[in-house]
Amino acid sequence: MAPTTRSKTRTTRSTVSQDTTTSTWTNSTRRKDLSSSNTTPTYQVNLSLPPEHRYDEICADYKAFLGGIMPIYDDLLQDFTRRPRIIDFLAKSLLRRVHSSEESKEIHGISKATGVPVHLVVAFNTFLDLFSGCSSGGVRVADAGSAGGPYRNGIVHFRGLDWAMDPLRQLIICVEYIRDGQIVARAITYAGYIGILTGVRAGLSISLNYRVRFASSPASLFAHRLHQALVLLGFRPSISSILRQILLSPSPPPSLASLAETLSSRSTTPCYLIFCTPASVLILEKDLKSAVVKTADDFLAVTNHDTRLEGLTPEEWRAMLQREGGAVHDVVLDSIERKECISHLWKKEGKGLKVKDVVRQLQVQPVQNECTHYSCVMDPSVDGGGLLWVRSYDDPVEMAQEEPVHPLDL
Repeated sequence: MAPTTRSKTRTTRSTVSQDTTTSTWTNSTRRKDLSSSNTTPTYQVNLSLPPEHRYDEICADYKAFLGGIMPIYDDLLQDFTRRPRIIDFLAKSLLRRVHSSEESKEIHGISKATGVPVHLVVAFNTFLDLFSGCSSGGVRVADAGSAGGPYRNGIVHFRGLDWAMDPLRQLIICVEYIRDGQIVARAITYAGYIGILTGVRAGLSISLNYRVRFASSPASLFAHRLHQALVLLGFRPSISSILRQILLSPSPPPSLASLAETLSSRSTTPCYLIFCTPASVLILEKDLKSAVVKTADDFLAVTNHDTRLEGLTPEEWRAMLQREGGAVHDVVLDSIERKECISHLWKKEGKGLKVKDVVRQLQVQPVQNECTHYSCVMDPSVDGGGLLWVRSYDDPVEMAQEEPVHPLDL
């Protein structure tokens, strides 16, 4: 499966959706009637409860929806292996836990509450971070932070998550994590998913973007496949589990320098890791056991390609096509287009930006596209982590059309 399976129709950058599913809210606890499509439902996950029962309320509300992950699992197996029936047979015996004992207990609790087999819940929680396409970054705005706070001219974290798996749209929720009666972090996630793809706590916000594994990767294909197998079998944590540990740790958030040092050499699926503090942005172009580190204190963005690819000549594009194949090329081309669009925000507005400007740019095509599941703006200067704006998409966005762009015309 391509991580961003947008149609190959190119889109105009001036198009802004007029759909009314936007939810703008502060950090009060809210719940949504599941028959309504106007807001993203918000749940509290109490970390002081036994792990097996932390997700009982979510499971009760989404039991019927979670029963529908079987087709998603089947699709993933078709894309992940040439022998899906054999892998499915083995999975029922082998996929019983994840690396963390605490998270394994949560998964067994979800399985018991929903009736979804344990191996499917394990697969859902280990496959999900392998295939999504995204736009993420941080930008300095004039109205960050709470009124009168120290970070009125601080960094906010913008995020759009794209995936071609439409059944997951009905599982999108917001979560407030509670410890000892206090909100310690917030996240946007999927019901039944316990890792972190998008989250924020006081002092730090986090998002994860898919990264293509290139043939030129310093780690071999065998090393990557071995890592994936070790994650699936619970011998290594998934990257979303690692991010969860960072987000939900009772200790103060680590510095960006510390994150860059510790995560660069840690074994993870290739990805882009985006971290924001109220003062700075960090992006790691992460390979299996290495990373390219980028930082900024005003604006930094990433989609689903390495920055070095933006300067390729036509000859270098052709060489990449021969080396990597057309599927990788399509992903990179689409990713560059989305990054150009989101970067236009900073180029145009610069230091005069406000949160509303960031929100608007997240709704400009192709940053917003037919694969977009949700978009949000997070503020790490807010106690408990600030979700300033969240929008989820129950249905694919209708795209405006223009003439297709030939790859070598870029």
